Amino acid sequence: MPKSIIFIVLMFGWMISGHAQNESPIVVMGAQGKISYQAPDYSSKKVSAGALFKSAGTLKLKANSNITLFADGQFQTIQGPKTAALKDIFADQAGLVKINFERGFGEYLIGAMDLAANAENPKDAWGTIVGKKGSGDGWGTIVGKKGSGDGWGTIVGKKGSGDGWGTIVGKKGSGDGWGGKGKTINSIAPFGKIRPGSKLFQWSKPEGAQNYQLEIKNSKGEVILKMTTQDTFSTVNLDPAQFKDGQQYVWHVSSGALKSNPLALEIGTSQSLSSVVQKAEMAESYAKNTTTVQGLMRAVALEQGDWFGDAAQVYRDLQKAEPNNLLVKLMHAAFWMRNGPKPMAEQAFNMK
Repeated sequence: MPKSIIFIVLMFGWMISGHAQNESPIVVMGAQGKISYQAPDYSSKKVSAGALFKSAGTLKLKANSNITLFADGQFQTIQGPKTAALKDIFADQAGLVKINFERGFGEYLIGAMDLAANAENPKDAWGTIVGKKGSGDGWGTIVGKKGSGDGWGTIVGKKGSGDGWGTIVGKKGSGDGWGGKGKTINSIAPFGKIRPGSKLFQWSKPEGAQNYQLEIKNSKGEVILKMTTQDTFSTVNLDPAQFKDGQQYVWHVSSGALKSNPLALEIGTSQSLSSVVQKAEMAESYAKNTTTVQGLMRAVALEQGDWFGDAAQVYRDLQKAEPNNLLVKLMHAAFWMRNGPKPMAEQAFNMK
């Protein structure tokens, strides 16, 4: 397990050891300055994005410091100097649930935290994943519907298969077909909705492959593009005259007798893309948040709208800007855990 997520795993264990079973965790979305946290059975003098608190604790902020927290569909920002009890910041809403973008965003956030919390078998979350069912995920009564440590949290796949989109099939188990090993080719990207134009097609490298045949078919099963390359990627120009708005396509690569899993594409409209992004940008809390949290909100909105490639690019941009932000790293990794193939999650987490 990457060292930088050990703290979160320990925090999960601590949260479920007492009376945390009936409360939702509070996630640190961002923190600046000197901030400490004190709870009856835990304390920390250093607080950063990705940390988890429970409501029994108290925050102490020095002058010129601030912290943004998230719980139960709400963002709250505290400015220092101040001492604040978390139970007062996130007061009981008397059973009232506000249905908004933020609450849906929270489900993806929980999925990212769930990824780090697989105490039963930490390796499940990275690369050679075998999802455990019913083993618990470190969240007390919050149990991921797709298993533990798989990046799903409470998110339910639209197609019901856990693959997130159409014919996408996540590869589980041995990591076969990666780094020139095994006899499987894993299709990576693109998938979901895309705009026409120049697109990078990517797949994994199995043992012994010398060249690859990339093939794209339309919804009638007709081959409309075929090409050969020696690399595990190819930049393809999807001509708008041929790849039309609203049309669906399927692509795969083959090498000799080996054939990759098919991935489905749909040419989405620019209006649809803008509308999806606006769901995040029009959220009540969007303008009040940092540019990093705004980026995470856009990435979630894009994934919800099936614009997976655009969501992945947002995560990459955020991680390049803040390579040590644990929250960004976990949400980026959880994105790939949901949408596969699973070794991409480890690559995303370790991206510099």
